[in-house]
Amino acid sequence: MPRNLALSPAHTAGDAEHTEFFAYCVLHGLDGKPKPCGKIEGKSHLYLQRAAIKVYRGSLFMKAAVYRGPRDIRIEEIPQPVPAPDEIVVRVAACGICGSDLHLYKLGLFPELGRVIETGRVLGHELSGEVVAVGEEVSGIRVGDRVAALGPGGFAEYVPVKVIPRSVHPIPDQLSFEEAATIEPLATSLHAVSLARPAVGETVVVQGAGIIGLGCVQVLKALTLTRVIVIDRSSTRLAMARQLGADEVIDFTQTDPVERIMELTGRNPAPRLGFPTGNVDIVLDCAGAPVSPDQAVKMLTLSGGRLILVALFEQLAQVDFNYVVRNEIVIQGSWTWTPTEFRQAIQLVASGRIDRKPLISHRFSLDQVP
Repeated sequence: MPRNLALSPAHTAGDAEHTEFFAYCVLHGLDGKPKPCGKIEGKSHLYLQRAAIKVYRGSLFMKAAVYRGPRDIRIEEIPQPVPAPDEIVVRVAACGICGSDLHLYKLGLFPELGRVIETGRVLGHELSGEVVAVGEEVSGIRVGDRVAALGPGGFAEYVPVKVIPRSVHPIPDQLSFEEAATIEPLATSLHAVSLARPAVGETVVVQGAGIIGLGCVQVLKALTLTRVIVIDRSSTRLAMARQLGADEVIDFTQTDPVERIMELTGRNPAPRLGFPTGNVDIVLDCAGAPVSPDQAVKMLTLSGGRLILVALFEQLAQVDFNYVVRNEIVIQGSWTWTPTEFRQAIQLVASGRIDRKPLISHRFSLDQVP
């Protein structure tokens, strides 16, 4: 039985051979208020419990932004979730819009990132909120806990979350729900930087100044002693990169980024190629543009340059692999984060070493999603 559903003591009627069980079902909704669900009748206590759960599933509804197909999202009333034995239900306080949500919205890519319901999918997976219901097999999590949670369905008033080591993380009181909703992309940035293994004095280029790229800037400046150069087309994003500590920024609509990198880092003769390359030690590709990996390999130094691919690509990229082979460039993919990195990201924000508030650019109510 869900923990917020109660049956009054079962009563019996009839003789020994034709016993009928009945009880009154009272639902304590996700808002904490009791809601009578009516009289339940049946042949056994187990039947009463199963019937009560069916009543429960049809008793309460919530708002959700439902994805029906590319560029088609609608606000609908759908049943509030009931936690499975290994799930919790979170009242959503804040949910970020991930780049993968945009890929799905525009092109239908990565549909697995949406929670499947009868009329479509509910997107949103970078969320925070308060636990309001706990499945019977879940331990260590209580109703009322403040959490950052990962799971599809965050563009709704409530979301069920399967409890696994990656999915639910308690947050301290000093961390706002809005800040907590930015922890997941920060952990992704932390993972990418960790894979790159930047050394003291190295030069790092960040391609793309979205939430992941700017998070990489924050991590690099908080944890390393490196020179950081950011490339983007948006003057607003580049100004934010400067605010967060980037040493140089490049607007690729105003200048060739590879040529500008060579001006900033020096030209490496690269005799094995017959033409120069840059002197960059690490490139973090957080842009995912068709040209960004090719530009990256032309910026990297000889023997030891590292390209970390962080972004997802909507189109196939073209790369001159002669640079990779002759300059012995290492290419590494970076996918999400580890639970340890997620906890580290929480601590970096809670301690004040990283400030995520400047990165929250817009706030929308659920009704404003379509």
